[in-house]
Amino acid sequence: MTDEPPTPGAHEPESLGRRDADALEAAYDLELIRFVRSLGASAEDVAASTNLGELALDLTLRPREPVPLREVAREAGLDWPTTVRLMAAVGLSSDPDSHLTAGEAAAVRLLAGASNRLLGEEATLQLARVTGTTMARLAETIVGVFRLQVELPRRTAGTAYVDVVKEYAELTRTLLPNFVSTLDAVLRRQIVAVADRMWSTDPERSVVTVQRTVGFVDLVGYTSATQSLSLRELTDVLVGFDQRTSEIVAAGNGQIVKTIGDEAMFVTEAPENACGIALALTDAAGGTLPPVRVGLATGEMASVFGDLYGTDVNLAARLVGAAEPSTAVVSEQVRAACHGFRFEPLPPLALKGFTAPTTAYRLEGWRPA
Repeated sequence: MTDEPPTPGAHEPESLGRRDADALEAAYDLELIRFVRSLGASAEDVAASTNLGELALDLTLRPREPVPLREVAREAGLDWPTTVRLMAAVGLSSDPDSHLTAGEAAAVRLLAGASNRLLGEEATLQLARVTGTTMARLAETIVGVFRLQVELPRRTAGTAYVDVVKEYAELTRTLLPNFVSTLDAVLRRQIVAVADRMWSTDPERSVVTVQRTVGFVDLVGYTSATQSLSLRELTDVLVGFDQRTSEIVAAGNGQIVKTIGDEAMFVTEAPENACGIALALTDAAGGTLPPVRVGLATGEMASVFGDLYGTDVNLAARLVGAAEPSTAVVSEQVRAACHGFRFEPLPPLALKGFTAPTTAYRLEGWRPA
């Protein structure tokens, strides 16, 4: 099989198994083949590919180096079992014969240095897992947005697939480097912000602990609503919920820890900020979005993999389930720490996972000055 791109001929559609009515589509296929060949694809790559558009994107984003993973790992001082664990954690291929990009090879060397000389294997694996998970979610978001906002409108308007692929390739060349620079700037700012916050450790000095107020907010009636909503309507609700929650939490000096569909977890250093956020969230219900409810608890908790764990985290998660629509329920410790707000005592609550009845309060509003 030759590595030269095929030369167009009068019988190309028939040679590809096409009927005459498919001649135009065959011509576009040939143009796409030429395009991926211009990016460095071999004839074997083209023959093995089930989606030439994905192949074009892969070649645009990941220009290969001639050195396989096996050799990079050996030069970096990694044994093979450790290499496999690190690659799986960060989301890279563990095929020993896979050829890496220069950036991927640098990542392997960085992980090797962290594992062998700085953090140790287990801590490096933790860091790699968080990085891989974060990058996977970011990639899903980027591709999904481009499919909906770029690819589908172009295809609906009659743009040929080959032209869409070329546009994607050009966008990745021009926009992605700037986007990566933006990620770098945001990460630097976030590292400074996190380092400036109060922290401690457990008695064994095995985990970082923080004194925080944690809140859970969820959409009321989400499960029943999904049965009557179309996928488009459901998506609009979730996007709207995410946007509104993120804006209110950020404005109240809080931070989103994670979102899981119809629920979000946020954290603040000051309990008063958490109460202000809770009131803003419950007051903002309406329009096309269902009402929300909030649960708050405060105390010392463990910070692991960018998430928070501990008794008070569990308590906040249970209190949100005890809240009525458009209300917030807080723990005794939150009420005691927040003198600028009004609270209404609730009957002792029987909460799952807590053996004794729990004292809790409904957050009523700001206390008059």
